[in-house]
Amino acid sequence: MMFRNHLIVTAAVAIFTVKYVNFAMPLWVVLILIFAGSLLPDLDHPSSTIGKRFLFISLPLAGLFGHRQITHSVWPFVLTAWALSYDTWATPLAMAFGIGYFSHLLADFISDSGIPLFWPHQGRFGIKLCTSGGLLEPIIALGLLWLAIIF
Repeated sequence: MMFRNHLIVTAAVAIFTVKYVNFAMPLWVVLILIFAGSLLPDLDHPSSTIGKRFLFISLPLAGLFGHRQITHSVWPFVLTAWALSYDTWATPLAMAFGIGYFSHLLADFISDSGIPLFWPHQGRFGIKLCTSGGLLEPIIALGLLWLAIIF
């Protein structure tokens, strides 16, 4: 999924989440964490928005694993959430960050490439509703945003 559509899906997930989850912290902190978490999976792509800013991490990740490999699996999501929630005070932080990370995986899950959910197992999982960068992608993203606003 393209960056702008990832942002729209993340906005939808964020709107839905803050309606139903009390994070016991300021809304702006929750939103920053959700959006930061949603960018992290593309750290393995040197041309991505986050990859350009952290080339010292992005280039080695891309060289070792390639794009949409380890960072698009469940393992970084689980490890990051676990590390951030090690102390009780960090649990809401981990939850917000994890929700953002999940929103990115969800968005790529519906694209034609799918995601290697259980990397290093090479099987890809997804429902292939749209082609990454295709005409249907922004329609689905905006539809999710509309649903989040309505419900």
